[in-house]
Amino acid sequence: MSRNYREDTRHYYRDAKRRGRKSLDRARHRADDISHELAENAEEAWRETDDYVHRNAWSSMGVAALAGFAIGFLAGRR
Repeated sequence: MSRNYREDTRHYYRDAKRRGRKSLDRARHRADDISHELAENAEEAWRETDDYVHRNAWSSMGVAALAGFAIGFLAGRR
């Protein structure tokens, strides 16, 4: 009788281990997919921003100067 319990326990342990590995592999693949998707989106956003700044250089410089002035003003008030 004791032998059957040991065999059953081994079977359940191996099954749980197999299912755990399978779930971990699925999670890793999903994380890789999300990571690649985020990298592609970030690269696309970078290109669009770079193109916008090149097309509207003076406007971009004005916004950057205004932001710098505002940050400097607020930091100086402390």
